[in-house]
Parts: sequence; structure tokens; C-alpha cells
Amino acid sequence: MPDRKTLVMAGGRMEEDFALSFLADKRYDKIIAVDGGLAFLHKLGVMPTDIVGDFDTVDQELLAAYERNADVRIRKFQPQKDDTDSEIAVNMAVAYGSSQIDILGGTGGRLDHTIGNIRLLGLIHAVSKGTIKAFLYDRYNRLRLMEKECVIRKEEAYGKYISLFPYTQRAEDITLEGFQYPLKEHTMDLFQTPTLGISNELVGEFGRILCQKGVLLVVESRDK
Repeated sequence: MPDRKTLVMAGGRMEEDFALSFLADKRYDKIIAVDGGLAFLHKLGVMPTDIVGDFDTVDQELLAAYERNADVRIRKFQPQKDDTDSEIAVNMAVAYGSSQIDILGGTGGRLDHTIGNIRLLGLIHAVSKGTIKAFLYDRYNRLRLMEKECVIRKEEAYGKYISLFPYTQRAEDITLEGFQYPLKEHTMDLFQTPTLGISNELVGEFGRILCQKGVLLVVESRDK
């Protein structure tokens, strides 16, 4: 698969200084603004390639300015629909043939939207059979899904803490190497061991996560 990176800018809470520093060293083939995320991109001076949503939270004069730009693709939907605006954007990113999808503005604000956006990582994982890298970012967290194997290098880690949660009901034969709290062929269960994997830390230059069956949600976190 060609290396095609897509940014999905959702409408959740986002600090301007963090977004500017995050985007400073990154290049995207597609930038999809999701409804209220358009105003934030406009404030940052970042031009989207696509704008999607029902536009119930977008300034109509701002939207009209982008409608006059032939290089920006705009897709408008009715508020009464089965999919969230963010899901529509993610499906668009998949259809573009993205090899990596980064989601910003997917946390903060309403908890139901935050949970929904975490679930979108599962959608990307399922439709691509794990071939598309997908990350959900905010100032303090980077989230991704993994199965089989994941290696996190300390110099590349997003924060001090690394937490694991079963994304499928059971994640089996989990082995952790290079962590403060290692595991050996352990099983995590969504209902029976819901917090077992919280706040682990690397003790070496890298940590290795193995999961023979099921899918894990990996959350890298920092306090500041």
C-alpha cells in the first residue's frame, strides 16, 4: 500500500498550541475537516482538502468561503443520520486508500462522542484487516489498536504511561516484555479484568507487547 496519510480533524476540544506543534512536522495527503473542526483548521491556517458534516456547528459565512474554493470537496449530510460526522470522515479516509489515519479533536467535550471516536479505531481496524495504522491524539494521549505484536520504543513513546485494555471481550496469551509490570501468556477480559493493564511503564529502551488472540487498545499517556 502506498504511504498515504490522512488527517481527520474532528470538532472536539483542542488546544491551539498543541495542534500547531503536532502539525508542524507532519505532512498529509488528505486533510478532512469534520463539521466544527473546520473553524479550528481555519484558525490554524491549515487548508482542508475535504469538509464533511451536517454543519450544525459551522459558521455559515465561513463555510460559504470554502464553497467558493474549487479545490475543496464539500459533502453535506442531514442531521438525522445513522453515522456520526466523524464516522463519515473516517470512511472517506479509508476510501482514499490511506495507509495511516490520524484523528485530532476526537476527545474532550461530550463523552459519547469521545467513546464513539475510540470505537472508530475498531472500524478502521476491521475494514482494513489491520493494514491501516490509525491513531487518536490529544495533548495527553495517543490511542491505537493492536493484535499479534506491537513494539514501543522509549524515545518514540507519547508519554510515561502505557495502558492496555481488551478491545474485544477477551484478549488472550498477552506477554509484556520490557515493562515495569510484565505479563506472561495472560488473558484480559473486558468484564472480569477491566483495569488490569492501566499505568504500566517501560523499564528498557523498548517494550514488546504480544497478543496471540483478540485485539488490545493501547493508550500512551502523559501528565503534562
